[in-house]
Amino acid sequence: MDILQENFPQLFYLYSTYYTPYASYIRPIRRALLLTQSYFYRYAFPTLYPFYVLTLRLLRSVLTEQPSLASLALLAILLLVSLKLMDMLRRTIIAWIAFAVRMIMYAGVALIGVWVYQRGVEQSLEDLGWIIGLFAGLGEHGEKVGHARAAGRAKEARKIPQGNYRRRTKGAGW
Repeated sequence: MDILQENFPQLFYLYSTYYTPYASYIRPIRRALLLTQSYFYRYAFPTLYPFYVLTLRLLRSVLTEQPSLASLALLAILLLVSLKLMDMLRRTIIAWIAFAVRMIMYAGVALIGVWVYQRGVEQSLEDLGWIIGLFAGLGEHGEKVGHARAAGRAKEARKIPQGNYRRRTKGAGW
């Protein structure tokens, strides 16, 4: 809240003055907001308004009338039934996911067995060593590329002048 109180006079000044140095930045944002509002009121609001009115009437009637004990009991029963159904649904989904993971693991073991059977144990071990070496080489290559990029960024950072002064720019309204 303090931020709003501190910055409100500046924001009001920007809003109330006709020409500001920031007008070129504010104008597209304001235009986008106005176009969004126009689209909403032209297309979405007529469709949503009946639902809005019905929902408000329903909420008003539910909140203003005195709830009876039977309606509260019915609400509690509906809540318990819905929680039971959701629990059954959750268990079913977890069971199917576990089944799919098991099938993928068994298929992977079967594929490895077929691969070893076709290639032989010695050739399969050589292939496994080659795959491990490939991943190790990719890791080393990644480290080299990362170090080269870091050195390039450090060189670019050294080119930026030190100091806390602002340069004059064209077209910023200064």
